Amino acid sequence: MDYLVRFASTTQDREAAFELRRAVFEVEQNVPRPLDRDVHDSNADHVVVFDGEGRCVGTGRIVRVDSRTCQVGRMAVAAAHRKNGVGAAVLEALERMAALRGVAEIFLHSQLPAEAFFRKRGYVAEGAGFEDQGVKHALMRKRLVR
Repeated sequence: MDYLVRFASTTQDREAAFELRRAVFEVEQNVPRPLDRDVHDSNADHVVVFDGEGRCVGTGRIVRVDSRTCQVGRMAVAAAHRKNGVGAAVLEALERMAALRGVAEIFLHSQLPAEAFFRKRGYVAEGAGFEDQGVKHALMRKRLVR
């Protein structure tokens, strides 16, 4: 299936991303809604992926932490589109955006079932795992080539 991957540049793009996040996090994973949306959404760089019918099926964001670091977060892929390269496309676009912003290092909090996905893409687990909202996570980092 062909997908359109782009940086979220309109209000409609962001609203589509937020709706997908709600479906994945709030409905599917039972994460409380106030934890899905936060103050970083307004200043983050967001990526959206649309399928051939114009539905948002993937999203993620990067948040600048300091002059050389950003955090990948809120990555979500619609259940019917998992294992089709959507997550990899989101991550590649986020890394490209980080590189354009001059970022040297990315970190993320991976849910443990997704740790292998990120490891395969060059992320390295650091320290002991931790729990967030009842879900086990690993802190992972990747240095970007400059």
